[in-house]
Amino acid sequence: MFAFVFIVCALVQLSNQEAVEELINNYLKLIAPIKSDCLKESGADEDTIVEALKMGDHPTDHNSKCFYKCFFRKYNLINDSDEIQEEIIKKYIGVPDKNDVDEIHKKCASLRGSDACDTSDKICKCVLQESIIVLTK
Repeated sequence: MFAFVFIVCALVQLSNQEAVEELINNYLKLIAPIKSDCLKESGADEDTIVEALKMGDHPTDHNSKCFYKCFFRKYNLINDSDEIQEEIIKKYIGVPDKNDVDEIHKKCASLRGSDACDTSDKICKCVLQESIIVLTK
């Protein structure tokens, strides 16, 4: 009986890990079309951005934070006045359950930082981390 429970738990964990990997791969695909422009605009290092994202995290340097501001601008999540377009954020929360999307949106969309780069980074980081939590519970 113990072996059965262990196998079931292992399969659930594997399924959760696959869901997180899919989430991260989807975010990597999302940044792919804008990556070159945003790296140039922000001065961020590509490896720093990609490797942190693969680890389910965000870099903390200012240029990387500005990469996410550029990302927000390219996907109309921030307007030309640096105002966050909170409702559009829901579209980019990569979890399947609508209730989870609403909860993540509620927790993350209103975050603000010291400037538009910091705000964009805080929201992106929150959405990623909260999505991972949802997918691994």
